[in-house]
Amino acid sequence: MRSTRLTSSVTLLSAAYALGVVGTIWDWYEHLIGPGTQPPHVVIDLGGLLVLGVLAFSGKTDFRSRSFLALYFLLVVVALIGFGPFVLMMAAPRSALMASLMRSMMSRGALLAYLPLVLLAAWSAWRWLSLDRVSWWRGAAALGIVVVAISSVWDLYWHQTYPRSMEVGTSMAALPPHQMIFAGFVVGLLGAAYGAVMQVRRPVTREVS
Repeated sequence: MRSTRLTSSVTLLSAAYALGVVGTIWDWYEHLIGPGTQPPHVVIDLGGLLVLGVLAFSGKTDFRSRSFLALYFLLVVVALIGFGPFVLMMAAPRSALMASLMRSMMSRGALLAYLPLVLLAAWSAWRWLSLDRVSWWRGAAALGIVVVAISSVWDLYWHQTYPRSMEVGTSMAALPPHQMIFAGFVVGLLGAAYGAVMQVRRPVTREVS
């Protein structure tokens, strides 16, 4: 049943955005009481990745199409960018490779590594919006991750420009890029949650064979 699949995808989208909200608040708290830890970032990245996956692959998908392969490739690249540093930090925190990675993250060239994230977010949002009639909640659910992606690039640039913003006790909630990332997750959550409620209240439609 199409409506059941749609309800499930919108519900998953709501849960994914909720992960982003929780992870962001957790990250703010960790930075206030100490140097910050990686688990909140994993929650944020997982939420964002799930949002991208739902938006990119909802609806009818042709697994042999070039668009599917391109979206899948971008999703893998974004996953590596998001979780790669965490895995390396857990496996070899004092290695030369980890030190090199940290140095590279403070270079302007590192901003280019986030371009696949922005491209995937924009493409996924456009694809999801094209599946059905555009409404305010669908727009909010799609726009949220685009705001998060663009703000993530801004966040890296901000920390490169103002390295003191990463000091212990600094309120990340006061930094404009972090506020925008949080706003993106909240906007997406509100839109997806409203859509999930509306889908549940709709009468179930059956596919005619």
